[in-house]
Amino acid sequence: MKALKLFGVLFLSLATSSFAANLVVNSSFEDPITYDGPPFVGSWEGFMGGGATAGNSSVLPRTGLQSVALSINNTPNTFAGVFQDIPGLVSGTEYTFAGWHVTPSSPLNLGVEVRIEWRNALGNNEVSRTPNLTPVPSAEYSPFSLTAAVPAGADTARIVYAIQSFSTFPLGNGTVHVDDFSFMLVPEPSA
Repeated sequence: MKALKLFGVLFLSLATSSFAANLVVNSSFEDPITYDGPPFVGSWEGFMGGGATAGNSSVLPRTGLQSVALSINNTPNTFAGVFQDIPGLVSGTEYTFAGWHVTPSSPLNLGVEVRIEWRNALGNNEVSRTPNLTPVPSAEYSPFSLTAAVPAGADTARIVYAIQSFSTFPLGNGTVHVDDFSFMLVPEPSA
């Protein structure tokens, strides 16, 4: 009987503790990204301009069997990236968008942009966005993270990782692999 009571207390304490859950679906890119338009909930959507590519790759995964490779091939003024919508958020709460990136390109002649676009699902419109985080990937996987509070009027986060050649000279060129993304509630400080 004591063992059952002890198990019950342990279960209740674990059930009521605040475990931060990763809200990203396919966080390690083991399933193919899509290019087919809305809805953007539950999968990664790839996007790219001319001279650029975005797709799953088995070349440089950090974990699992795949990552996503984003490439620009000697093309100025273009872009490539992935995004996913995460619904059901409450304004005023803080979340962290984090992941890992690496580049086999040396030199890497392109820019990286990480951002959260805050959206309203009812109106299907953008409410605001974070300033772009512009981390520089290295030859080894390195982490990036961006923390922000959900603004008033927003209930969905569109998390975006992109590369671009708008600010490179003379041409944009290079590849970046990304893997192991997360979007997690920032826990309240404990008393």
